[in-house]
Amino acid sequence: MALTEQRDELTLLRSLLDVILEMLPGVEAGLIWLVPGTERGQWIKDESCPLPPPMFPIDEGLLAEAASLNSAAPDKQLDLDGQSYLISSLGILEGRRKVIIIRQPEWNSSDLSTAQGMVKIHANYAKLLFDSERDTLTGLYNRKKMEQKMSELLSARTNGFNRKQDEGKDDYLAVFDIDHFKRVNDNYGHLIGDEVLLVFSGLVRGALRDADWVFRYGGEEFVALIKGVTPEIAKVILERIRTKVQNHSFPQVGQVTVSVGFTPIIDQVLPPHVFEEADKALYYAKEHGRNQVCAYRELISSGKLTQEERISGSVELF
Repeated sequence: MALTEQRDELTLLRSLLDVILEMLPGVEAGLIWLVPGTERGQWIKDESCPLPPPMFPIDEGLLAEAASLNSAAPDKQLDLDGQSYLISSLGILEGRRKVIIIRQPEWNSSDLSTAQGMVKIHANYAKLLFDSERDTLTGLYNRKKMEQKMSELLSARTNGFNRKQDEGKDDYLAVFDIDHFKRVNDNYGHLIGDEVLLVFSGLVRGALRDADWVFRYGGEEFVALIKGVTPEIAKVILERIRTKVQNHSFPQVGQVTVSVGFTPIIDQVLPPHVFEEADKALYYAKEHGRNQVCAYRELISSGKLTQEERISGSVELF
């Protein structure tokens, strides 16, 4: 598959690696993701990232060279122990620095131009992809990306290609709505409202794992995809976010609360069906006091909601 046909960040990186190895059969290459370390300015290898293993050992010296790349100097060449290295930055995404290291005994001008050209194509396409799938205010994935991911998840389940979950574990969709957000805009102005959205998005993103996804659905509504957990753990995670938001002092505003509805992604047919379930649980939370987490399946089993019920929407959601 062509490099620019890829739509997923990790798949795009793997595709770049495959294309370089195909076009330059004499080279060896490795992809690495670096994350901030405990010391100021320190970058360390992210071992949790599911990238293909590098074709050669990447020692501390190479990691340091990779960490030193920046926008002014996005690549560098290095000769070491009989090998000539091309170290190129692939950008920074969600705090991770992406780098590809390519080596062979000696670079000729044609090979070097090919490698640098492929890296540049990747960088340009990744930026277009990033811009088209991100919310401009918060930097989170947008509604378009959420609908794409939901379609992929449900399609995989329908076709039997989904990864086998551990017993009792599923993926969950959660919908967040900041309580009385209209009052924030009315009382403090839209600039402060935007600041609240930025801080809130950071709190949610920081409380979830790298494997989970966070989206800004629109306005003050956000969505999270939580991967491979039990119902109890899903609720614990969401309660932790709710408490974290409640206890945070937002600039100018002070206390802000959030209501949350969530549902497992298991037997629904279409993405809107999943969202509708989580949204019904969210509306229930709004109607019954706000600042709480409600599970759709629990509400159904307890009789507080029925599957046919349609929330009237008469509650003031802002």
